[in-house]
Amino acid sequence: MEFNDLKVTIVKSEGACTRSRVGTIFYIRNACLEIPEEQQVCIFALGSIMQTLSAAIFKTQEGEGVLDLLQEWQCPDPMAEVIFRIEKL
Repeated sequence: MEFNDLKVTIVKSEGACTRSRVGTIFYIRNACLEIPEEQQVCIFALGSIMQTLSAAIFKTQEGEGVLDLLQEWQCPDPMAEVIFRIEKL
């Protein structure tokens, strides 16, 4: 089975969150998580977008994929606003 490769970037981080930094990038390649050296990803934020990532890796017809609806997703932490942008590579 072939999967989409994805790039995930934190594009906004405001509020009380101390674990997510703007500019942090990680990748999903061949359904595997890759975090570049010297970067970190909050496990709670990652968990909040995991279903979206799981859906986005599957190749679909143009206009039928989850990333055709939205490209940015927010961590549900009520004390912070952390926005992730998910893009196909």
